[in-house]
Amino acid sequence: MLKRIVTGATLFGLLAVVTPAEAQGNYRQYGGENQLRVRVGNFEPDGESEYWDDTFFDFTGSTESFEDAVVGLDYIHRIGSRVSVMASGSGYEGESRQAYRDFVDAQGRDIRHSTFLDVASGTLGLLFHLAGADAVLQPYIGGGGGFYSWTLEESGDFIDFAADSTIFSDSFIGEGTAFGTYFVAGLNVPIGDTISVFAEGRWDSADDELEDDFTGLGNIDLAGRQIAAGLSWRF
Repeated sequence: MLKRIVTGATLFGLLAVVTPAEAQGNYRQYGGENQLRVRVGNFEPDGESEYWDDTFFDFTGSTESFEDAVVGLDYIHRIGSRVSVMASGSGYEGESRQAYRDFVDAQGRDIRHSTFLDVASGTLGLLFHLAGADAVLQPYIGGGGGFYSWTLEESGDFIDFAADSTIFSDSFIGEGTAFGTYFVAGLNVPIGDTISVFAEGRWDSADDELEDDFTGLGNIDLAGRQIAAGLSWRF
């Protein structure tokens, strides 16, 4: 997980650096034209790809079993009264304990392994504010794109069907980075001159070809839905 967080933080830093400072214009919102936000929420993969189809055909579980926490950091810079640039970084780690659906060991026990999926993202996009900066409730929508770095690991007991269905223990790991897009919609509520609370829904769309120990097994869908809330500091 630490590697995913470091990757996401690095991408976030690079994106923040390239935010166009010259696009400030003449607009200045009450409390400052910049925001730094911390958000915590819940992410569930869509699971619409060859890897997910094959996994849930052979093993127990579903995409719901990979539902887990996501943590993110956003830097927002106003470039107009209703438009902002947003650079974001986030990290997610899901885990599911799975067993073969149709096979057990000689003692009739499940043959189990654990599957881990880590995804760290760094994105850049635009936010469109649907109400003025002095509104009590401030809805917004937006979207953009960026890079999604992932690690997939399966660790535990497996069946070697090519060797008389021998049960063996092993770990399989694959990594990669893919370009993806996102859409976000949310509501910001100021609670002071510089502090706000917010809640939002975000839909990420990305997929990548499986590599390393999973080479030849098709692609993996990294898309999913997240619901998050957090604090925002304007400066």
